[in-house]
Amino acid sequence: MRRLSLVLLCFLLVVVGGAAASSKSDAAKSAISPAPAFTADQLAAPAGDNWLSHMGSLNGHRYSSLTQVTTANVSTLKEAWHIHFGTCATKDAQCGSLESNVVAYQGTLYTQTPKGDVFALDGATGAELWHYSPQAQYTAEGFNVGTGGRMPGVAIADGKVFAGLRDGYLIALDQMLGGLIWRTEVLPTKKGGRISNAPIYFNGMVLVGDSGGDGGSPSNGMHAFEAGTGREIWTWAIVPAKNQPGGNTWSANDNYYGGGAMWESPVIDPKLQLAIFGTGNPVPWNSRGPGKNLYTDAIVALNVYTGQLVWYYQTTHHDLWDSDLPNNGVNFDAAYKVPTKVKAKVHYTVKVKRHGKTVKVRRTKTVTKTKLVKKTRPATAFVNKYGWTFVLDRETGKPLLPIKEVKVPTLSAPDVNAWPTQPVPQVDFVTDDPIAKDGTGRNCTDGNRTQTNFYQPYATATDPILQKPFKIGCVYDPYDTTQQVVEPFEEMDWPASSYSPQNHTMITCGVSARSRGFLQVPKASQVTGANGGIGAGIQGTGDTSTSNLGNFTAFDVTTGKRSGGNAWHQKWDAPCYSGSMNTASGLTFIGHLGQQANGQDGKGYLEAVNTKNGNSLWKSGALDAPVGAAPVTYTVNGKQYIVIEVGGQSHNDVSRPFGLTDPRRLRNDSVYAYVLP
Repeated sequence: MRRLSLVLLCFLLVVVGGAAASSKSDAAKSAISPAPAFTADQLAAPAGDNWLSHMGSLNGHRYSSLTQVTTANVSTLKEAWHIHFGTCATKDAQCGSLESNVVAYQGTLYTQTPKGDVFALDGATGAELWHYSPQAQYTAEGFNVGTGGRMPGVAIADGKVFAGLRDGYLIALDQMLGGLIWRTEVLPTKKGGRISNAPIYFNGMVLVGDSGGDGGSPSNGMHAFEAGTGREIWTWAIVPAKNQPGGNTWSANDNYYGGGAMWESPVIDPKLQLAIFGTGNPVPWNSRGPGKNLYTDAIVALNVYTGQLVWYYQTTHHDLWDSDLPNNGVNFDAAYKVPTKVKAKVHYTVKVKRHGKTVKVRRTKTVTKTKLVKKTRPATAFVNKYGWTFVLDRETGKPLLPIKEVKVPTLSAPDVNAWPTQPVPQVDFVTDDPIAKDGTGRNCTDGNRTQTNFYQPYATATDPILQKPFKIGCVYDPYDTTQQVVEPFEEMDWPASSYSPQNHTMITCGVSARSRGFLQVPKASQVTGANGGIGAGIQGTGDTSTSNLGNFTAFDVTTGKRSGGNAWHQKWDAPCYSGSMNTASGLTFIGHLGQQANGQDGKGYLEAVNTKNGNSLWKSGALDAPVGAAPVTYTVNGKQYIVIEVGGQSHNDVSRPFGLTDPRRLRNDSVYAYVLP
């Protein structure tokens, strides 16, 4: 049973974030404007003076209507202020992974740091207005947050700040003073519960997913809670019970199955009343019984008010490769050729007898035919870990750009159970694959099994587990216990995607030339952990290369192209792990990890590019750590600010300040803001 804690407001006036109230309380009360219970129309509109939700608006665009900073004057941007949260004393990996972006309302910023601390900052100066720390609660319950986890941000509405925590709880804080109002358990800590996506407020509800699957929790899910009380409204499990729809896609002989971790917030269509999101991989990673394993690795649409499944599209069947959907989607309207029933007149002849003679008579009838007709459709787009973009009709879940079920290799070895086909988007895969065109040559499902220097470190190395050469494999190659197979891995992750409505481009940020070895764990050796599940259950060898490339891409969602028109693709010398933000003045802002190779310091920077062509227009000076968070824009007193959090990121981190072969990391807990002179 979930536990719900209600804290009386009289105590909030005395205790703020576990510390005695101070003069900051008076400053907060005078500086902070309480947020209303935002309407669906307010949250669905493009961001402007305020950045009201994690992705700027419910459609996931990360797009702002602000135009004060333009392509003509962006080169004059100067630092307005930068501050440190004071939660990262060691400046190394112990600080966790700062990947949050701010929410901005009426000149105040709200954000979260890796261990769950929530801050309110003055948007004009960076001054701290209040700070809530869950550490006292963690200590009281004996929970160790470690270095923290992925904490991408908070939600605000109705005078409250909503935040997910590492221990599987969702909390609501008083927006004015930062005191705890309620606390509710989303997934029990003892079952591996954790929250790794930002809550989304919508019509009096707070939506949030849990993400303990890879750590051995049971099925993860999407949840809705009352914003006022924290009471659960509905929950939807990604892995269905065996007697529910989709339950028969899991083997009845499996003693345990689970997964489906939620890494990003849902995008919401208020008109269709849909919450749409991508789900994580099944666990254990291998040695599961046969079946597609619904609803893991799927784009899912739920009724936002009831949590009932409306449609789904699975992007990887019976996943063995951690090929899930950790990135946010974007909703948009665009023209596509779609099957449409049309009425047409058909002429035909029949033989009839007239006056004793057989004659041919021409007749006409009206029939219904299905033709491809260009129509404006409500669409949603998601990119998976191979960098392939799935563009679906968000009303039906059907593809709007062609996707083909491609035959892939299978194995007869015990408990492998690889699915014989996989869905592959045909436009970007065949002609314009974003990763392969960087020189990796890793797309083998098109019949071309030629490999390049992408795998060179493995080709010259010995498998340390089996003490034999690696097998150089391709996308969706199965593997067993006899040979470690090297394949592409995590080339696109959770750095925030954005959308440009002027250019119809989805702008993505990822990694190229990343790979790992896969080796099956026998079913008899899969061990149930402390959380009641098996967890990842994978062995193999991680990326042995000494460098990873990045990719930064504007994908035309109407054509499926990454070149020509307003589409473009960039190959970076370092991974892209920030995420992007666009403005109506034709600018796209993106953070950089910094160049790590050749002994350079790995300090990041912020860049502005032309949204139409990707050309660089401005770069900040060196920041004090790599950038693993997405930028945001807002106004205070008529001035447009661009702000970004800087502290590095720990997931597949290659940002080593002493070179890629050195395990030391560079971390911080900074916020930088920029403004025109």
